[in-house]
Amino acid sequence: PGNFIYHEGAKWEVIAFRAPPGGLESRRSRMRVCKECGAFSTVDCDLCPSCNVRFDAENSDMFELLEMTNVIARRRERITANEEQRQRRGYWLHDAYAYAVADGRARMQEADTMVNGSPIMRLTYAPAATVLRINRGWRASRTEGFLVDMETGEWLRPDNDGRAATRRATRNRQPVDPALVHLMVRDTRNLLLIRLPGVDLERDVRLETSLRYALQRGIERAFQIEASEIAGGVIGRGALRALIFYEVSEGGAGVLRRLVEEADALARVAREALTQCHFDDEGRDAQPECHAACYECLLSFSNWIEALHINRHHIRDLLIQIAGGRTLPRIGGRDYREHLAWLQSQTDERSELERRFLDELARLGARLPDEAQKAIAEPHCIPDFFYAPNICVFCDGSVHDNPAQRASDEAVRQELRARGYRIVPIRYDQPIRAQIARYPEIFGDVG
Repeated sequence: PGNFIYHEGAKWEVIAFRAPPGGLESRRSRMRVCKECGAFSTVDCDLCPSCNVRFDAENSDMFELLEMTNVIARRRERITANEEQRQRRGYWLHDAYAYAVADGRARMQEADTMVNGSPIMRLTYAPAATVLRINRGWRASRTEGFLVDMETGEWLRPDNDGRAATRRATRNRQPVDPALVHLMVRDTRNLLLIRLPGVDLERDVRLETSLRYALQRGIERAFQIEASEIAGGVIGRGALRALIFYEVSEGGAGVLRRLVEEADALARVAREALTQCHFDDEGRDAQPECHAACYECLLSFSNWIEALHINRHHIRDLLIQIAGGRTLPRIGGRDYREHLAWLQSQTDERSELERRFLDELARLGARLPDEAQKAIAEPHCIPDFFYAPNICVFCDGSVHDNPAQRASDEAVRQELRARGYRIVPIRYDQPIRAQIARYPEIFGDVG
């Protein structure tokens, strides 16, 4: 009692806990969390399911977890002295995630934000991922975790010297050994990981903290969502250190997917973040009296404990770069340029139209095909390009004007349509850009 939770933009005070039917032991578990990338797994895993590092005592943590039960709460309109004190002391919160799996593979999409042909950000979007938020105790406490009597659910205090209490007597039963556990909540959320290649975020705390809050504010402004619908944090270490954002609203707001699928979505977010930080698109300061950050831009009641690390000037140049970039998907582990080169190597050497089509897609920054010269068994044919799961692109040169060839093409394509494939013909005698623009749902909005 006295703890606060936030739901649907309102503050609620916890007044009672509901004990689970199986008792507290049914909510107790052990998890291993990778320090490198922040993914969690069961304790018997030898390799991280996300970054494939081999676990040892140095690169992973073992957590004894107690999943929080349902609570009864009442709505509160004001901030109390207890909540201010709790914010001042601060809990040590730790995020961890696990990708959803489909057909034996992790469900995720990757993209790069490109500026002048070079990637400056790597984005990983994971729909329906499992997110753990682990409470490791008070930041200033000498004892990590919480002491809980697993039989009664009573919360215990450590001894005065900071060591865990070993036994506690009650009126109606024998003394028991309390359990030292970390509190945990688990949920299924759409999440986004943002990494900066070549930038050590751990060494530049101002950049990490300022960019996290600026992008969060930019997402809220660009997509017109409430602050309570998006949550953020940091995760991992070294080259895999990342900013993590996840959708809090029930069912997801659907905005994080757009950041990896739409080429200009992250650029729009960065422009909104610049405006939120009192800068125009060229970086001119519209509010010089705001020296580092203020409550009109990046500061809030929930992040004041990090206020010394928040500086809008420290991220201005990076936001300007992002605002001028384009976000392009990674396919098969290859970035946009590498995948384009791979597709060009797979084209029919006799077809100039295929290469012109790829060149135009690249010039427009449009979505590239997933595969080239993909063989389809029934009906037997080889589309020039293929977009998963069912889009076949045929580049029709002048030879396809021959009546016999035209009849053969039509028979094959009718059979493909009957089997659920979608056909996109690219003709040699029409402007390629105009043909691409007819299918924004496939190639993206190319204007």
